[in-house]
Amino acid sequence: MKTRREVLRLAGAAAAGAVSAAAAPKRTPAPAPSAAASRPMVKPKTLKQGDTIGLITPSSYVFDTWRVDLAAARMEAVLGVKCRLGRYVKARHGYMAGTEKERLEDLHSMFADPSVSGVFCLEGGYGTERLLPGIDYELLRKNPKVLLGYSDITGLHLAITKKAGLVTFHGPVAMGSMPSWSLAALKKAIFSAEPIGELANPPEDDPNWPVFPLHAVSSGKARGAIAGGNLTLVSTTMGTPWEIDAKGKILFLEDTGEAPYRVDRMLTQMKLAGKFDECAGIVWGTCTECTAAKSSYEVNLSISDILDEILGPLGKPVLAGLVFGHTKEKATIPMGVEAELDAGSRKVAIVEGATLSS
Repeated sequence: MKTRREVLRLAGAAAAGAVSAAAAPKRTPAPAPSAAASRPMVKPKTLKQGDTIGLITPSSYVFDTWRVDLAAARMEAVLGVKCRLGRYVKARHGYMAGTEKERLEDLHSMFADPSVSGVFCLEGGYGTERLLPGIDYELLRKNPKVLLGYSDITGLHLAITKKAGLVTFHGPVAMGSMPSWSLAALKKAIFSAEPIGELANPPEDDPNWPVFPLHAVSSGKARGAIAGGNLTLVSTTMGTPWEIDAKGKILFLEDTGEAPYRVDRMLTQMKLAGKFDECAGIVWGTCTECTAAKSSYEVNLSISDILDEILGPLGKPVLAGLVFGHTKEKATIPMGVEAELDAGSRKVAIVEGATLSS
């Protein structure tokens, strides 16, 4: 999958001069359940074969629309479900998959439809943050369903777990890679009501020289509900009503295509905002293609240097190297359920079930 920056660059080039100056859609004010954080989290029902899954595109448009049907067929084949396409999954508004009104309509209609058991995002890119003021959070809370996606879908995870109090799933998108290890991890997360248990990286071709080694940045133990996702989305929602609630949480963070100084900037922002003081612990995933460019201020620090400097002195358990998000293989992480972290032992486990038996 392309990074957000690549998606926007390609979309801008393709759409130059082609986007009309249509008026922005009128937003329906969303309920503001200020007590969402104090309400118990609600969980979706465990999925089973034969269930209907709604496919939506809340972020960037799909360039090759034939692949929408291919993704639906693949989901049906590997999960044994039936797929239903949102009305606007093939729509386009500039670099986004339709207007805000259209994308919200697909999200709301899938949650409101009692015959739909889960809502999978086809891809990420850019655009979910535009939707956050218009989401009917009480509709989602009253009709809990498995919501799946990563990257830009982090915007939905942050807002929905905070405002609706609904457990969501940071995992594969329907149009992304889904090798056998990732598929097994996904099934374990959404087809079983049992806790996922210990999260581990996929088998390595050379265990003595792993591609994704787990590393204890700072030792210690913690327990707390999971929050987080893509670092860029966590950063860009800071200062808004949908910013991450880090108090007592174990933060899972990852990114892709960001130069080290930008990762430094976003982590420093979270530190200055007190998010690392509030959290119980941190699990850093990977930062794929996060390499320095040639400018002098970028070449001095690696991502590991930055993690050591910013996260190491916090006095909190910090584990790095877990494979989730922007990697070919990826774990599925339920947002809002309890996890236990033992960074010194390089272990993190999800100890609470994320779904309810049907």
